Amino acid sequence: MPTAKVTLPKQWTDWATWLLGIWLCLSPWVLRFEFETSALQNAVMVGALIILAELVELSIFRSWEESINIALGAWLIGSTWVLGIVTPTARTNFVIVGLLVVALALYEIWHLRQKSEKQT
Repeated sequence: MPTAKVTLPKQWTDWATWLLGIWLCLSPWVLRFEFETSALQNAVMVGALIILAELVELSIFRSWEESINIALGAWLIGSTWVLGIVTPTARTNFVIVGLLVVALALYEIWHLRQKSEKQT
């Protein structure tokens, strides 16, 4: 009896990043930091930009779009100090989501390089 092989969808990192963008847009209300204006605006704007970047990438893939995700993730991490976010849940959320977005983008860049090296 053959065993089933489980494989992730081809663009799983893009879908995961897209979900992180959606989470970021919803997180002010879920984590209850909607009353801190700078944290609310940062979450919604950066979340929308992540979603937009992923929609573009899923429709017309370009490897340079991962650089946008790295920049957005880095901003999320740094924005906790730059914007002076005081709500602990907002700070933690921004750092965790930022790290995940950066990690997914770096993984995808690494994966693309591995793939292109195998083809040469």
